[in-house]
Amino acid sequence: MPMYLSFLPGPISSILNERNRRTMKTSGNGSVTACSRQSNRGFTLMEVLVSITLMGFLTVAIHYGYRIGLDSWSRAEKSMERNRRVEFVLDLISRQLASMTPYYSRQTLNGAPVDVLLFHGTDQGVRFVSTFSAESRNAGGVRLVEYFVGDSPEGEGKALLLNDRPLPPDEVLGQTVFAGLSNGEGNTVIAEFQSFSANSETTVLIDGLATVSFLFPRREAKEQAATAAVDPGEEVLPGRLGVLMQVVRESEGINPSLNKKERLPLGVEVKLQWMDTGFFQASEFAMAVPVQASF
Repeated sequence: MPMYLSFLPGPISSILNERNRRTMKTSGNGSVTACSRQSNRGFTLMEVLVSITLMGFLTVAIHYGYRIGLDSWSRAEKSMERNRRVEFVLDLISRQLASMTPYYSRQTLNGAPVDVLLFHGTDQGVRFVSTFSAESRNAGGVRLVEYFVGDSPEGEGKALLLNDRPLPPDEVLGQTVFAGLSNGEGNTVIAEFQSFSANSETTVLIDGLATVSFLFPRREAKEQAATAAVDPGEEVLPGRLGVLMQVVRESEGINPSLNKKERLPLGVEVKLQWMDTGFFQASEFAMAVPVQASF
């Protein structure tokens, strides 16, 4: 025992001697060496920094994995919602085009009454009369329907728009639908139509489109002439409305040979091209609907 410990009181000296025995050991040659205090050793600064760094990486990985899963779920929901909406729109277009009817509006050309087919088809839109309502989703009344291309409300690409309203009287049609009338070859009446335009009641059916186009297959000239020769007096509308219009035509002395009527196309083909992957995981989609009233 060191000399300075012998002068301490008895209890304190015993405590220090016990502590020295725990912290010091004797080597084989009798020398005394210090023993490391492994039981009381803590974390170093480097270990703490490494632990904090690993915990940070783990937290970031968990956060990004959660965000990726959430974004994937959101995109899947949007894709399903868009597919459901596209299915609804395609079904509506198919029903309204299949229910297209040859409505002939009574207009005046050079002081004489003429019947003009209310059908306007371009590569950017189609205007026709249908007995299927987009509002009630059933056959009821006569509707003036317009499908056309417009700017997307989202600000990017194009959109397929719809105007659907009850068929106005012939006087209103002459002011809002027909832009002018002229005589064509074979005493046919050539109608010029107003351009398609959106209003406060226009419905946006599909947006995010790159292009939208309409095609209208028609009969060959020989087939159309043969059909006209077999049936020169066309039906205007089925049912009582058609009979009433035929009676009015005969009472006004309209000669069908002097007012040859146009026919509806055999069908309508609609082509849609999305800016990204669209319906059925494809960027392009096309559908063709036959017009039953043209057969």
